[in-house]
Parts: sequence; structure tokens; C-alpha cells
Amino acid sequence: MKVMQLVITVAGQDRLELIEELTRIIKECKCNILESRMTELGTEFGAHFLVDGNWNHIVKLETGLEAMAGRNKLKISTLRAKESRPEDENVIPYGVDVFASDHIDNIHELVSFFTKRGIKIIDVSTSRYPAPYSNTPLLVARMIVKIPTAIRIVSLRDEFLEFCDQQNLDAILEPVKR
Repeated sequence: MKVMQLVITVAGQDRLELIEELTRIIKECKCNILESRMTELGTEFGAHFLVDGNWNHIVKLETGLEAMAGRNKLKISTLRAKESRPEDENVIPYGVDVFASDHIDNIHELVSFFTKRGIKIIDVSTSRYPAPYSNTPLLVARMIVKIPTAIRIVSLRDEFLEFCDQQNLDAILEPVKR
């Protein structure tokens, strides 16, 4: 039987048993979780899954998720993934860690820096919290980018540091270590 992949996005009110119920439905439909990200967002919950399974198991999972969405007042979207493509061979994954005073344009400017240079962003995680002692809003961001091997890392790092100085960001750009 042909193995298919399904992308699942879940949003709704957070509750204790939600992750357990989602993973149980996936297991009962005999699908495998390949990747997942689940988090509490304020009082709400958000999750992304990439699962695979035989076509009949994927169809069963789609039906099960639709029923779960109705029972729990969740928004669940599914998308059948296209055939997987071979990994880019001419890129190097880099991690970007940013710490700064929180300003409304920080994330957009950071993302624009990379996209304008043809660098694909594959993961972004941000959070905001008050600084100790002063309560100044601070931003912490973590990104994973794929830098094409044609780009000179030394030049990119210099441009990035200049950009960070202009934006008043404290940041690190370094290869992803596994």
C-alpha cells in the first residue's frame, strides 16, 4: 500500500486532555507522527503535526479529526502533503538566536534580512516577557535557516552583525549542531 503524509493544524481552547486525545486518535488510526509542535498560546492551544500512514489510515484519521473538532469546538485543518522531495544538498542549516527589547517590527525586519538574501527560513519560535527589575518588554527569537553554500558565510555574518547593530538586537548566527 502507498504511504501518504498528512499535515494537521489544530487551534482551540487549551485543556488538560487535548494532547492525549490528539495523539490517541493518530495512534488508533495506525498513523505515525513524523514531526509535531504543540504549545499553549495564552489560554488557547496550537499544534502542527506531520503524520504518515497508508491511504486508508489517513482517510480514517481525517474522519476522526473532523469528529474531534466538532466535539471539542476546535479548528482542525488537514492537508495531504505532496510527495517528499530530496533534501537540499546545497544548503547548510544555521541557527539564529535573538534577544532584544521588544519592538513591533523586530520579527518582520529579521525575517526580511534573510529572505532578501535568498535564505529559506524553516522554523521560527518567539516569546515575549518582561525584563527582571525594569519590566521592559523583551523578545527572544530562535530561527533555523538554510543558507545556500554559494553564500559566503563570513560576508553574511558581517552583514548580519551590522544589521543587528542597526536594529539594536543581540544575536548569534551559528551552524546547527546535532
